[in-house]
Amino acid sequence: MRVYVPLTLPGLAEAHRTGELGAGPFTGYAVTPALRAWYRSDDVEELEYAALGRAALASLRLLAADEDAPRRRIVVAVDVADGAVTAAS
Repeated sequence: MRVYVPLTLPGLAEAHRTGELGAGPFTGYAVTPALRAWYRSDDVEELEYAALGRAALASLRLLAADEDAPRRRIVVAVDVADGAVTAAS
C-alpha cells in the first residue's frame, strides 16, 4: 500500500539525516474504502492523486503550525505492508 505522509522541509531534512521518518505513528493518506466512496472512482491513479492532494493540504496545516519552517509543502510517498497501516477513527 502506498501512503502519502505530509512533512515540512525540516521534517524531511531530519528523515534524510536519520534514514527514517521517526518513531511514529504518522498521519498519512492512502487509497482507502472511505476515499473510494468519497471520490467515486475505480481508477487507482486518480485515487492515489486524491490521497496525495489530501496529504499536500495536511502539509499546509503543518506549515501553519511552524512559522519558522520554509514555505514548501512536502509529501513523502511510502510503500508499506497493508498490515502496517491502521485507519484513523
